[in-house]
Amino acid sequence: MFFNGWAGVGRTVIMAVLVYVAIILLIRITGKRTLAKMNAFDMIVTVALGSSLASVALSKSTRLVEGIVGIGTLLALQFVVSWLSVRSKTVRKLVKSEPRLLFHEGNFLDSAMHDERVTHDEVRSAVRKEGGLSMEKVTAVVLETDGTFSVIKRPDDNRAESALQGVDGVEQK
Repeated sequence: MFFNGWAGVGRTVIMAVLVYVAIILLIRITGKRTLAKMNAFDMIVTVALGSSLASVALSKSTRLVEGIVGIGTLLALQFVVSWLSVRSKTVRKLVKSEPRLLFHEGNFLDSAMHDERVTHDEVRSAVRKEGGLSMEKVTAVVLETDGTFSVIKRPDDNRAESALQGVDGVEQK
């Protein structure tokens, strides 16, 4: 139950090293964008890659070539979807969400927070993580497409270009 000989351990090490090298090579071929956590689709690919690596390394029924082909297919799909989303507004809308304004100019935007299932405490926590002591010193808090929060502090120069450009819920000037 705990140990059945060195052969299984050796196979696991060899398979893990080989599939690891294969993933590195495939990621180098498909580019940096492959593992970016920009949206839900990216996260799904990242989790699926980890699961595939584990399956190949630990399962005796999964052959190395089958695992590499599976991983290669996932990376190819990621490449194609990201390539298409850069070139097609329709694909981009299907795959990616928009950043969402949750707090603006001293006000929690309760409707947006409700839609995104975010609490006031989570917004305050994001501000604290950015070193904020006061909500009055925050212009906005945005829920980004990857699920992280961006905290935009009050600018010293009102003429600077706004980082809120393109965020759902912000009036564009």
